[in-house]
Amino acid sequence: MKEDDSHHPFVIVHRLDGERIHSCLKQNNMLDNDVAPVVLEHQTIAFPLISLQVYEQGREKVVAISSIPLELVFLPPHYMEPTQPHKRLHSMVTEWWNDIPKDTTLGHLESFLELLPRKWERLGDLILFPNGSFSEDIWVKLSNDSQTYLWTTIASALKVKGIGIQSPIADNVLRSSQATILLGDSQVSFLDHGIHYQFDAAKVMFSSGNITERRRIGALNMKGETVVDAYAGIGYYSFPMIINAGAAHVHACEMNPASIEGLLLGAKKNQIEDKITVHQGDNQTTLPLLKGKADRCHLGLLPSSEAVWGACLEALKAEGGWLHVHMNVEEEKIGRWKKSTLERFKSLNDELNLGFSIRGDHLERVKWYAPFVRHVVFDIECRPKKS
Repeated sequence: MKEDDSHHPFVIVHRLDGERIHSCLKQNNMLDNDVAPVVLEHQTIAFPLISLQVYEQGREKVVAISSIPLELVFLPPHYMEPTQPHKRLHSMVTEWWNDIPKDTTLGHLESFLELLPRKWERLGDLILFPNGSFSEDIWVKLSNDSQTYLWTTIASALKVKGIGIQSPIADNVLRSSQATILLGDSQVSFLDHGIHYQFDAAKVMFSSGNITERRRIGALNMKGETVVDAYAGIGYYSFPMIINAGAAHVHACEMNPASIEGLLLGAKKNQIEDKITVHQGDNQTTLPLLKGKADRCHLGLLPSSEAVWGACLEALKAEGGWLHVHMNVEEEKIGRWKKSTLERFKSLNDELNLGFSIRGDHLERVKWYAPFVRHVVFDIECRPKKS
């Protein structure tokens, strides 16, 4: 059966693989968010595709990333209610189109709607669209008044006060955000699974995609522990470790003034100011001051935190503790990376004469960072060697 007006392309996968395939399809802009998934027999689920052409262009990439074969079928679509944000966006932008003075160079409405972003990240009352959004020539042809009216229309459709565009992280030691704000204020404040965050989105990055790891780290038992967060940022992991995991105190190392401002605002909002000590500056300078103070060290820098592995080992108390090491690793090299990482920590342990026995406990695959590259977290336990 071919694609027609009454049937829609879907891919069928086992429900156990559903989360992985859904993430891959979404990441590669193949998932049709206006059509509902279909639960089928034999523990399978069908995900709707934007089009057959898009599927054929991106199928090999998704299969390579997920390592799961895909079965294509055509089913009658069940379209989401008009309250869905994509529907609302298209509907209100259509009204905007009908209101503005027409310029023949703008082309047709249908082509214009196709250029609207299909995904975004919401941070409180601000939505950030992906890097490259609104970059086509057609946006430049709009008058300033029409542009302002459009940004206001988009914000209203998505029920926020401000919108902006993500940019690549700045190539500097602070790894600053370079988001461009099109409408509204870059200062955001929002509640994320019971935890308050406040920061300037034009200066600081926030990755909503790391929610699974923030939940996991918050579910660990850290009751009464002293934790060193080597790359604290605005409290992405410091806050869950205190509020959910029960850590008694976090030493938060951070060098970006904008991140520290957000960290302090969030700590006050969460009423945990007395449980966080901020160490401002390069952590290669501040971490040595924390020697022997920690039950646990969190090393949350991507692509690698290797520059401070030795300092974090030394930060552990004499009775040892835990290290949570974040890294970007090619999927096929994860096994080798685990082995080499443990060997490196054992070598550092011997060089520093710390006397720990070091073992790898768990590796968490957080998300796909790029095609074939995983963001992973390796939990490593360090304890005194038995005599």
